Amino acid sequence: MNLRKALRPILIFFAAVNILAASLYSTLKNMGLDTDVFLVGNLFICILTLVSFWMMHNGLRSKSTAGFMSSVYGSFIIKLVLAALVVVAYAQWKGNAMNTPALLSSMFIYLVYTYFEVKGLLALVKKD
Repeated sequence: MNLRKALRPILIFFAAVNILAASLYSTLKNMGLDTDVFLVGNLFICILTLVSFWMMHNGLRSKSTAGFMSSVYGSFIIKLVLAALVVVAYAQWKGNAMNTPALLSSMFIYLVYTYFEVKGLLALVKKD
């Protein structure tokens, strides 16, 4: 599997979530989900996943174990810290008006993106 095919599920999921959220915008608003927060979260998580994928892909091509481990740990720490910082900043900014359904939905799609990231990376490893 080449890199483009490994990234395709991530990008398709990003587009599908955006299309679904845009088409159900008013319905989701009526259900209590702040669609704008959800869409920004989707964009942020997708970018974070692509950066993480790139770092781990470079680690897979590393000749040393230390290079591989650095990329895996670096990717994990960057994803964890940046996601936590964004959640804390959003909570501080909004206070009691924080939209919990949008935040929980974003956390769920974080897990889906992580699944597609790991699946793509495993497919690249099997190729080599």
